[in-house]
Amino acid sequence: MARRKDLRGPQKVAAFLMTLDRAAAADILKRLGEDLVSEVVQALLELDPKFSPDELRKGLHTDVAVALHRPNNLRPGNLRDLEQLLESSLGKDRASSFLEHVRRRRRLERPFATIEARSPDRVAAALLEESPAVAALVLAHLDPAQSAAVLACFEAERAQDVVHRMATLVPPSYDVLLALAEQLEQHIAESTPGPSTADHARRLRTVAEMLSFSPAELEKGVLESLRATDAEVAKGIQEQMFTWDHLADVDRRAMQKILGAVDTRTLSLALKACPSEVEQNILQNLSSRVREMVGEERELAGAVPMSEVLGARDQILKSVRGMIESGEFQPAKAGDDLVA
Repeated sequence: MARRKDLRGPQKVAAFLMTLDRAAAADILKRLGEDLVSEVVQALLELDPKFSPDELRKGLHTDVAVALHRPNNLRPGNLRDLEQLLESSLGKDRASSFLEHVRRRRRLERPFATIEARSPDRVAAALLEESPAVAALVLAHLDPAQSAAVLACFEAERAQDVVHRMATLVPPSYDVLLALAEQLEQHIAESTPGPSTADHARRLRTVAEMLSFSPAELEKGVLESLRATDAEVAKGIQEQMFTWDHLADVDRRAMQKILGAVDTRTLSLALKACPSEVEQNILQNLSSRVREMVGEERELAGAVPMSEVLGARDQILKSVRGMIESGEFQPAKAGDDLVA
């Protein structure tokens, strides 16, 4: 397991960014020098495979807090410091009673607080051994982003069942909630799954998402720097920055320019098993004659291997990425407000 004290320079910055949401990470990246950004991105991709942001989050955030406040000689207090402070001011008995009251209130407000610190895959593994009703109860009390990440670990049918139960949930008593929380905490603590880490593809997506929130100049500089050191990694990041699903949000003029370079055979294959939002945006930007031709070819092709469908989509996306590099097409940046 990677340890915080083993992280140095760009590695520590990269690890810290992994603990933040994409917008916050991008905001930090854009304030760094271009050379440093490239080093941080490279360090992120080369982090120890056993690195777990969830387990190092508190330590990394504490390091940042200490560094920010060091000029004033401030340091974050811990529970023991708080106990000593209260004992010296209130006396041992009153301090103990007060702390127990605070713990009880926080526990009632967030019965699954300790579970929130666990990685989604570990929470999902524990909930898979519980009923859908219990899973719904737990996820209803977690942060929505974490609940979504846990649901993504379930099979589609179970995820749908759990979501339905969350929507119709009748909260039980606090005693039931606390008992369930203690049971799950013990279960998760006793389980010994493999390290909770992102694979290489997920790391590329992480970098791509960060860059999607960054200014265009920073994005271009980072990709150019990476191409000089690792062209394969740069290519992987670029592929994650514009995927097939992003075609659903392309405006009319740009979509017509994209489709103008695609033959009907390729398009008919690419539209098979296509997300409805993407399919709708593509079809409504075709002329009626071309739309009819695509429909006929799609029907004549019948059932085809998914590999052929993905190959057709990849061919279209390569054309789109070429247009992005040449400046013919500029996709909207994440976080941009679009107005008509």
